[in-house]
Amino acid sequence: MTAVTKDKICEAAIRIASRDGLLAMTLENVARETGITKGGVMYHFPSKDELIRGVLEYFSQQCETMLMRRVIDDPEPRMRWARCMLDCLFPQSPAESKPNDVDADVLARFFVATLAGAVTSPGAMQPLRDLAIRMRNRCLSDPRDGMEQLLVWLTIDGLLLWQFMGLIGPDDPLIHKVAESLRVRIAAQMQLSSSADEIVTERIAVPEVQQ
Repeated sequence: MTAVTKDKICEAAIRIASRDGLLAMTLENVARETGITKGGVMYHFPSKDELIRGVLEYFSQQCETMLMRRVIDDPEPRMRWARCMLDCLFPQSPAESKPNDVDADVLARFFVATLAGAVTSPGAMQPLRDLAIRMRNRCLSDPRDGMEQLLVWLTIDGLLLWQFMGLIGPDDPLIHKVAESLRVRIAAQMQLSSSADEIVTERIAVPEVQQ
């Protein structure tokens, strides 16, 4: 069994959980989705718990790679963590998606599915917790915009939580409205900070009055 086969198993499991929920991510269903035998799946993941944890490790790595690639390619350093998270989950258009990105719809639906796993399989959720801690630290390491970026992230999580609770559907227009409001907020924060920089620069440039 190759690493490619293991990746295919993880990708199939993510599709199943996104479509049918985390409980449907069984060894049998994953084998059927992948087109290999159950024994082939068990070669890499001997039990359902190991399958869930392995898939979450794979998913976390894919998400982090996608975010880091976007951040590195972003020419504007201000608010880039918030902007990249928003564009990954709620892109303005299909053209925003980049090669090798996790599909935005699958990304959102899988995150919603994992909320149930936090109750049924809390130990298996550790890879996602580790990723969240790293992302939180990166956001808050920005002394100027860190808290603002964290607020954007918490709002995105709120949209996913509402989907999990059935308050809104994945295609609800409110999601688009909130995402656009967040983009306006990000732009306003950047403008506000730029204006403050200009004021500080002007003050520094004022010569002292000679007595």
